[in-house]
Amino acid sequence: MKPPVLVIDDDAAVLESCETILEDAGYDITVASTPESGLECLHRKSFDLALVDFKLPGMNGLEVLERAAKVDPDLVLIIFTGYGTIESAVEAMKRGAFNYITKPFTGSQLVAVVERGLEQRNRRREIYPTLQNLKQCCPLHEIIGQSEALESVLATVAKVALSDANVLVTGASGTGKELAARAIHANSPRAERPFVAVDCAALPSNLLESELFGHEKGAFTGAEQAKRGLLEMANGGTVFFDEIGEMNAEMQAKLLRVLQERTFRRLGGEKLVSVDIRIICSTNRDLEVEAREGRFRQDLLFRLNVVTITLPPLRERSSDLALLVEHFIQKFARAANKGRVQISPDAMELLEQYPWPGNVRELRNVVEHAVVLCEGSAIRVRDLPERIQQQAKLPRPVSTGVGYKQARAEWVDVQGKEYLASLLERHRGNVSAAAREAQISRKSFYELMRRFELDSHSLHS
Repeated sequence: MKPPVLVIDDDAAVLESCETILEDAGYDITVASTPESGLECLHRKSFDLALVDFKLPGMNGLEVLERAAKVDPDLVLIIFTGYGTIESAVEAMKRGAFNYITKPFTGSQLVAVVERGLEQRNRRREIYPTLQNLKQCCPLHEIIGQSEALESVLATVAKVALSDANVLVTGASGTGKELAARAIHANSPRAERPFVAVDCAALPSNLLESELFGHEKGAFTGAEQAKRGLLEMANGGTVFFDEIGEMNAEMQAKLLRVLQERTFRRLGGEKLVSVDIRIICSTNRDLEVEAREGRFRQDLLFRLNVVTITLPPLRERSSDLALLVEHFIQKFARAANKGRVQISPDAMELLEQYPWPGNVRELRNVVEHAVVLCEGSAIRVRDLPERIQQQAKLPRPVSTGVGYKQARAEWVDVQGKEYLASLLERHRGNVSAAAREAQISRKSFYELMRRFELDSHSLHS
């Protein structure tokens, strides 16, 4: 049975071209020259996919998209757009469109985008039952909690997983950005294909280019044989760019071209390599500010920021703390063959008082530390890291004449400074080693040192 496809466009030449190309490709095509007649077709007949022009007389593509989704929530929608309205097409994807295709287009481009849309619809039907209960997918990725802030994030993860839209995951270091990216991939139509993570902060630009695109034999000194890059390895799957804000301008331009063309060349190569990948990026920077100040390409941001998911810091998920502690205790107790381990009330009280500047990642490390050091089946105050124990000894900063949020922010700064100072002291002023333990980049660590006016030399002298 031929898949039924609807095309809505007020340009007769476009309608005729789509009808010819898609019928030859084996689709059952219905065309409509006005948004009203297109919506009437949806009421009369069931379609698998609809191609809709963004600029229509009397009704733009966003309105058609919203009305069509009400008629058939499972309908895959693809937007036609001109070169000057790509930003509007990105907005359409934020509202539920699967993809967009820029005019003028070739027959192969049209068929390819329709095929991807229909494949997404078919695979969505297969995996939809697994997304009915968010709680089923969360433990798999250690996204643990029941707070309102986390539930909002998980609802967005479940929705965006069903699309092929690029996603930007924002949040402070340690909030679980890569876990969110993996959850999106694992519940997407690409779940059976590779998930490839790229650490933009850890790789220097010359190495990053070779890692992404691969190289041919002899491309540079030491290239004794050809090598596939990460983009090729991820074909059909998802590429996760961790801390995309650390990528330099040259690599940003090359990544933008890949996103536009879906092709690239290996270093030293002439042959174009085609890839079908979904992009998920993370950052702890404000990329809109970075773009305004010229440090990040605005056009690349438009491509990456189709859907934004912002992960809350742990201090805004206080109701999740006990669940996370229990989860990590069980995990590390099993690994250490310690049987059942519990945490004492006074130790738990200290964890609840601590502001967690390092977020869930810091909590994970603290619990692992405690499980390893505890004797018997109970974690006590003495088993916690020194900085946590100091919580009971530190005076509480009480500001008068300010609101709760400001007072809490002041306390977070006090604890953040104490945390960084203890790391620097333990590593005798070695910023690289301290940054590794904090699991943030050296650049981020130095920025925090400047903020808190910390001197690595004076701390260990």
